[in-house]
Amino acid sequence: MADLYEPDLGAAYYRSNDPVKNLNISVKLERVTSSSIVPQQADEKEDQNVEMQNMSDEVQKDEEEKVFHWQEKIFCLREVDLYSNEANCEGVMEKKYHRDVTEILDKGKPNNRLFSYVDHDKFSQHDETIKYLTTSANEKPSLLSEKMANLRRRKVGGGKKEVNRDVGFVPKINTVDYDPSDELRNRNHIMAAPMQVHYIMADLSRREEGNGTKEEEAVLCTVQIDANGVISLQPDFNKGKKPYVVENNIKGDVFEYTIEHSSKTMNRQEQDKEQKMYREVYSRHADFLQACVGEDFELPPMGVLRLLVYGEMECARDFEYDDLYLHFFVDLPKHWTADRSQQLSWVTQTCKTKVERRDNVAYFSFPFNFELFYKDTSIREQDKEPLPHFPIIMVEVLSLDMWNRFRTEGYTYINIPTHPGTYKENARCWRPIGRSAAAELRRFFIGGSPELEDITYTAVPSTFQGSHLSKYGFRTESTGTVKAKLNVILQSQGFMEKKANKKTLGNLLDNLG
Repeated sequence: MADLYEPDLGAAYYRSNDPVKNLNISVKLERVTSSSIVPQQADEKEDQNVEMQNMSDEVQKDEEEKVFHWQEKIFCLREVDLYSNEANCEGVMEKKYHRDVTEILDKGKPNNRLFSYVDHDKFSQHDETIKYLTTSANEKPSLLSEKMANLRRRKVGGGKKEVNRDVGFVPKINTVDYDPSDELRNRNHIMAAPMQVHYIMADLSRREEGNGTKEEEAVLCTVQIDANGVISLQPDFNKGKKPYVVENNIKGDVFEYTIEHSSKTMNRQEQDKEQKMYREVYSRHADFLQACVGEDFELPPMGVLRLLVYGEMECARDFEYDDLYLHFFVDLPKHWTADRSQQLSWVTQTCKTKVERRDNVAYFSFPFNFELFYKDTSIREQDKEPLPHFPIIMVEVLSLDMWNRFRTEGYTYINIPTHPGTYKENARCWRPIGRSAAAELRRFFIGGSPELEDITYTAVPSTFQGSHLSKYGFRTESTGTVKAKLNVILQSQGFMEKKANKKTLGNLLDNLG
């Protein structure tokens, strides 16, 4: 259980819908005095040991606690001395820092250990050039890691650009750059991820020796926020675990620090107010969409079923000849109608086959769609008249030879599913054959083959009125397979009544009409 309370130095990721400016992080830094960890010498007298122990107890604790707001700039003693001299300030941001430091010195010189680097500082731009995966001294960064490490680098400071005074104007954009810089290549050839960074730092130098150096500064916490609102915190909040430890590598002083989330929490009244505001925004957006779309949703008339099919003839597989194309149409049973402008027959392009494993496949990827309506106006009895059928897609597969003569390769049909959804259909094909070898010789040499006079004979002919259909004695031969994809949509006011009443209506076609 003790391992659960050990600090974790890994990065933690958070997401928040609130503005990032409300993020507050509280950091407490405490110095562990060197006299308390130095072992006592065994040969000293007892009174001297007691005196040294009393001295160590009387050492004043060196601790500091500060709350950092997002992108809040806090200066250390080294930066105060640096920016207090206006000659050291070149860019716009450094001149702003000079004015801020001047106001701070008017109130008195600070003596803080905790400070921060914001996204505009040079530390945030140039100290993250290359990230190594290991601590090995022999590790070398790859080309990708070097390029990706330079994504966030920007020009910091006032770079002066020479302007030719002989010309009358200065172009805003150079269309062609014959000598691009590395920064320009990184900006144009690598997609940069927008990100802001905030460093919480500590000056670990000894106060009695004056201002510290840059080598005695240590990063306590790194906060990064990308364009998607993901907050990366390294290390994570302590949350009751042991404090983190940081050491001054030059002087050997050891410090402990804790990181806690100190953002202001919303009370119940503010949360209710925010939820009310969200509801008003969503309500206004819904009203705007309703004004754009309209109040009346297009519905078929009462007692009418609308059928929408968006399909695709994907491929034909394992047929005898090459250069295949498909001719297919929709056969409408009784009581099914379509608009006059609706296309119900299609012919695909001619496609050559390719060998896949042991099959010859011709890919058409031919899209089609149609819209049909069903309405039964007659008064039918369940015992005498059977239920109506859904439409059927009749498919005829043909091939074209080098003399532009076509041959029938097969017939098949595809039933339209009676439930909405996406379906993949594999329809096996057959073709009629003659009673002698002369028909096959004629097919091979001069083209042509036995054909169906009525293609609906492939399934149940639309003109058939009986209860039993016999095809005995019809000579056929199995050929290939046609693959199709169907997206079926059904629309009727009966569905709305079913949802409102929450009752089973049974077969929808029984209740229509």
